[in-house]
Amino acid sequence: SICVVFAMSFVPASFTLVLIEERVTRAKHLQLMGGLSPTLYWLGNFLWDMCNYLVPACIVVLIFLAFQQRAYVAPANLPALLLLLLLYGTAYVVLTCINLFIGINGSMATFVLELFSDQKLQEVSRILKQVFLIFPHFCLGRGLIDMVRNQAMADAFERLGDRQFQSPLRWEVVGKNLLAMVIQGPLFLLFTLLLQHRSQLLPQPKVRSLPLLGEEDEDVARERERVVQGATQEDVLVLRNLTKVYRGQRMPAVDRLCLGIPPGECFGLLGVNGAGKTSTFRMVTGDTLASRGEAVLAGHSVAQEPSAAHLSMGYCPQSDAIFELLTGREHLELFARLRGVPEAQVAQAAGSGLARLGLSWYADRPAGTYSGGNKRKLATAVALVGDPAVVFLDEPTTGMDPSARRFLWNSLLAVVREGRSVMLTSHSMEECEALCSRLAIMVNGRFRCLGSPQHLKGRFAAGHTLTLRVPAARSQPAAAFVAAEFPGAELREAHGGRLRFQLPPGGLCALARVFGELAVHGPEHGVEDFSVSQTMLEEVFLYFSKDQGKDEGDEEQKEAGVGVDPAPGLQHPKRISQFLDDPSTAETVL
Repeated sequence: SICVVFAMSFVPASFTLVLIEERVTRAKHLQLMGGLSPTLYWLGNFLWDMCNYLVPACIVVLIFLAFQQRAYVAPANLPALLLLLLLYGTAYVVLTCINLFIGINGSMATFVLELFSDQKLQEVSRILKQVFLIFPHFCLGRGLIDMVRNQAMADAFERLGDRQFQSPLRWEVVGKNLLAMVIQGPLFLLFTLLLQHRSQLLPQPKVRSLPLLGEEDEDVARERERVVQGATQEDVLVLRNLTKVYRGQRMPAVDRLCLGIPPGECFGLLGVNGAGKTSTFRMVTGDTLASRGEAVLAGHSVAQEPSAAHLSMGYCPQSDAIFELLTGREHLELFARLRGVPEAQVAQAAGSGLARLGLSWYADRPAGTYSGGNKRKLATAVALVGDPAVVFLDEPTTGMDPSARRFLWNSLLAVVREGRSVMLTSHSMEECEALCSRLAIMVNGRFRCLGSPQHLKGRFAAGHTLTLRVPAARSQPAAAFVAAEFPGAELREAHGGRLRFQLPPGGLCALARVFGELAVHGPEHGVEDFSVSQTMLEEVFLYFSKDQGKDEGDEEQKEAGVGVDPAPGLQHPKRISQFLDDPSTAETVL
C-alpha cells in the first residue's frame, strides 16, 4: 500500500510543472489577456490532468488483477479500489508536495501506532487518522492499508469457519476516506480560484505617504501637467500617477508616473535593470495591481475593467511565452480564437501573422525547435494577433542577429504606420533611435527625461565626446591638462588608461582648437592617442543611469559634502562594500 501511494504521488506532482512553467514564462498571463476566463483555465487544466491521471490509475488496477491481489481485486473490494483511485485524482489540485510528505509518513505512523497495545497510543492513532483525512494522499494510503487489513481479518475468520467479511465501503474501512476526498476535490478547486482572484478579494495594503516629487525635468513636468489636467482625450494609453511599492521595500519600484501615448506612436522605455520598467509593464498589462494611480487603455481602467482593457492590448513578455510542442501556426490560431477572431478568419489571421514576421518557412514546425531569434519573432507575432490598439514589447529583439533585428524593426514600423501604438523596453540605443518617436529614461522608478531621441541628444548631449589613451600612471596629469585647456570639460569615464570626457559646444572647445592643442601638447602629458566623436544617445543614458540605486538620503549627503574627497584630480565614486575598498579593484569608474 505504501509503495502504491508513493508511486501515485508522483503523477499529480508532475502536472504542476506545466502550471509553474506557464506562470514563470507569462504564458498563463497571455492566455488570460487573450480573453480566457481564469475559471475556465483551471477547469481545463483539471480535466486534461484527470485524463492523463486515469492512464496510470488503470495500469495500477491491471497490475493488481494480473497478480490477483484479493485485498484489492476481489469482487467485493474492486469497487472500493476504483473509487479510492478516482477520487484521489480529483482531490490533487493543491498542496501536492505537502500531501506527499504527510500521506506517506502519516499512513506509516498510524499503522505503526496500531501495533501497540497501549490504550493511549491507540487513542493518538485514532485522533491522527481523523486529522490527516484533510490530505488526499493520506486518504489513499490509509484506505489501501485498511482494505488489506479488512481482507486479512476476513481470511483469518474464514479459516476458523466463521465468515465475518465487512464491505470495504463501510464507514469504518474506507467510507470516511472516500467522503473526505469527495469534499476535498471541489474545496481545493475553490481554494485555487480564490487564490487566482486574491488581488480583487483581499484589501490592498495601504501605501505610506511618499516624499514630495521635488524638482523634475521640464519635459517630464510638462507631461505630468498635461495628464493631471485631463488633456489626454486623444491618447490611447494614459498612466496617471502610476505607483508600485512592494512589500518590505522602503522605496517605490515605480514612483508616480504620468504619461499619455497617442495612436500611431512608438514609445521607448529605457533604464538599467531594476529601474522599474518590467514593474510598469506588469501593471499596465494587468499582471499586478498598482499601489496607487491607474492605467487607462482605450478608455478602460486596467485594474477595474481588465477584460475590456485586454481586448485592446497585445503583450510580448521578456521571456519566451510559447508552448514548445505547438507549431507556430497553432500558436497564432490558438490566440486568434482566444481574442475572438471569427472562425472563418482564423487561418488567414495566422498566415498573415507568420508572413509579417518572416516565419512562414517554419510555420508547421514545433516551436521548441526554433532558434532564439525565431522564438522572439513568434512571441511578437502572438502579441500582434487580433490587431490590438497598443502592443507592449519587453526587449523584443533579445537574442536576434542583426539581420533578424532589422527585419523586426521594419515589421514594427509597419504596425505604427497602421495607426497602432507600440510601447517597448530595450537596452539597445540603436533600436530606440530607429523605432521610437518618443522615449523616456527611467531611474529609480521615475522618468528623468522625456522626448524624441533627437530632442534628448540636443538637450543633454550637446558638444562632443573626447577619448584619450594614456599610461595608467599618468591619468592624473592628463585629466588636469584637459580640465585646464578646455574649460567645462567633464570626466565621464575612467577605465585604466582610457579617459572619456564630455566637451561643451563651441568656445574654447571648438573642434579645431581641440585637435590643435592635443596634437601639440598632448604627448607632454602622456596622451598616446585621442579621438573626438559626436555624443550619442548612449551618453545620455549613461549620464542618467549613474543615479540608479541612490535614494534621497544619498543625494542629500552628497549635497552636504559628506563622504566627498576634497582632493583634486580623479575622484572615485563612494564604494558600497568593504571588498571594493581595495583601490586595485576599482578598474572602471562611471
